[in-house]
Amino acid sequence: MNQNKNRNAALFRFSHPAMGTLFEIFLTDIPKKYAHQASQAVFGEIDRLEKHLSRFDPGSDIGQINLLKPGQSCFIGIDVMECLEKAFHIQNQTKGSFAVHYSSLSQTKQSKNLLEAPLTLSRSSGRYQATLNENWTQGLQLDLGGMGKGFALDKAADILTDWDIPQALLHGGTSTALALHSPSNKKGWPVGAASGWDCPCVPKEIMLANRAVSGSGKQVKGDHIIDPRNGLHASGHQAAWVSHPSAAVADALSTAFMVMSASEVKEFCFRNQQVWATVVMKKGVCETFNQNVI
Repeated sequence: MNQNKNRNAALFRFSHPAMGTLFEIFLTDIPKKYAHQASQAVFGEIDRLEKHLSRFDPGSDIGQINLLKPGQSCFIGIDVMECLEKAFHIQNQTKGSFAVHYSSLSQTKQSKNLLEAPLTLSRSSGRYQATLNENWTQGLQLDLGGMGKGFALDKAADILTDWDIPQALLHGGTSTALALHSPSNKKGWPVGAASGWDCPCVPKEIMLANRAVSGSGKQVKGDHIIDPRNGLHASGHQAAWVSHPSAAVADALSTAFMVMSASEVKEFCFRNQQVWATVVMKKGVCETFNQNVI
């Protein structure tokens, strides 16, 4: 009797505009009223994060950091601290192929400034602080657009855990999705990946559970991704999809892999076995890495 109930459990879908896109959450195996209440808690958390992460609001934490002069400091929240630490870690791992301060860099100083983070992040007496390095002379423009939605999805998943909801699928504008445990009697949540490309190795659809997947490409917005290493539009690949347990990491890496060469992506995935990736180099030509992960 319980098996039949789970097999026919209702699927609830809730939507909310934030961060310049539409977030959605799919919940199942719980009462409708509880699902609605949980979705509102999730969307409230995303709205809260947007107020801190937005570069368009000079009063946000990121806005305050962008106003710093060399050597100056400001206090930031723990969420911004965590997001920036992840961003600078990925910047280091990808050798500057991902950089949240890319728009601050002049082409003459591009390679040098990608070897170091522009900020010093510190903790003291339970407070979090960002200090603009004294040798940073050209001004700072942080832009978390390359991983902000993914970071929000990770935090939204924490809210669902607090609500004791184990099964859910969330996405931010369809470009990044995060799945918690599978629905009852399922292997995972079906999520499209590279479905618009005619390549022999693309999966078209993956069953996602306890992982995120994020995609970047030129199909919708054209040449909008900048290679931080030279300040030019990314020219290496047509599209890239990345899966990782963290939506923030998947979001950032899908952007980085658009500018990294196929050999660089291959080496990165070899060193990071938890990363699954599919990269479309050109029409009909693609490559998938760490296929056993999905």
